[in-house]
Amino acid sequence: MWKSIKRILATTVVAGAAAVAPVMAQQAPIRIGVPLPLTGPLAGGGNQILWGIQYAADEVNEAGGLFGRKIELLIEDTKGEPNTSATVAAKLASQDKADAFVGGFGSTSDFALLGALQRYEPIFVHPGSSSVRLEETYGKNDWYYHVYIWDYHRQKAAVNFFKSIPGVKTLAIAYEDKLYGTDGSKFTQQYAKEAGLEIVMNEPFRAGTPDFSPILNRVKGLDPDILFIIGYSGDNLQIARQAQQLGIKPKLLVTQGAGEKRSDYGPAGDNVVVVDLWSAKQKTPGLAEWVKKAEAKRGGEVVSSAVQGYVAMQTLMDAAKAAGSWDRNKILTNLSSMTFDTPYGKVAYTPSEMGGKHQLITEKSMIAVQYKPDGGQEVVWPAEKATGQITYPAR
Repeated sequence: MWKSIKRILATTVVAGAAAVAPVMAQQAPIRIGVPLPLTGPLAGGGNQILWGIQYAADEVNEAGGLFGRKIELLIEDTKGEPNTSATVAAKLASQDKADAFVGGFGSTSDFALLGALQRYEPIFVHPGSSSVRLEETYGKNDWYYHVYIWDYHRQKAAVNFFKSIPGVKTLAIAYEDKLYGTDGSKFTQQYAKEAGLEIVMNEPFRAGTPDFSPILNRVKGLDPDILFIIGYSGDNLQIARQAQQLGIKPKLLVTQGAGEKRSDYGPAGDNVVVVDLWSAKQKTPGLAEWVKKAEAKRGGEVVSSAVQGYVAMQTLMDAAKAAGSWDRNKILTNLSSMTFDTPYGKVAYTPSEMGGKHQLITEKSMIAVQYKPDGGQEVVWPAEKATGQITYPAR
């Protein structure tokens, strides 16, 4: 009799498990691979992007998830190193079986990361990195979507900003010596010469360099109308701080936004201009309400690179919602066809000038922000988004 009872119990357990299994499978999380430099010289921007990705995922999870499934972020530190990036990417794709990727920051390391991923053809939404070499190599893939501007977008915007300042004729450039900086320098020189600006210096440096005094002393001797820094956040901060320490005061120091905040600079940031994609103060319909919620969530300032991460994740989630299920092909179709309401305004992934199939932001979205001596900041360019006037010369 006991054997009969055991058989009945076993049958009941198996039947119950069979009934529960589909429900459990249905509730399995949607796993998003998030490879970013969280330590090393690119960590400033990487951690800002991560916050934006996490915030967008939290919004979805707090609303019940997608199709009753939680969003789970598989966060890995690339350290901004090519070998580590490739290893991390292969692990996320082959071992962790990520359903999609939202991440990447640092052009040189991301080139290796995408090289390791291309045979898997994952849904990949790329919030950072701007080297045209990435666009030329991976931009034509149906699975690849790029949020951040390419180098020619940013450098075209930067030169347009320079030309908007009366009296600017000479330009000194200092640039990071790998893909990010070298491509940025190339396009800056091209557009500056077309605009009639004279390049008086074009000097490379290694990311994370502790001593910029040789470059700054050369700038002091040349006295250009603008010193333009093409570096990551740590480099931008170090140059501004050392310029202050050495008493070297360029007429205008301009950086490319890479994750640093106004508060990071302190007095060294007074009158520094950042060419960037976004500012919490810019004139964009509906932006003030989003900023209020995001800053309350963060407990402080939300910077441009955090918005890159947020929008990358947001567009993926919106495309998936519209698909009605986690269907790779439908999500890719929606990413390429939908218009998204974002902190940048209403934007869509469209073909770019150099062959990329899915580009979200261009020079038309870019702004220039000047950090003021009172600790605040103003959008000073373009006129339609400006909230204040530029101080020039800044010294």
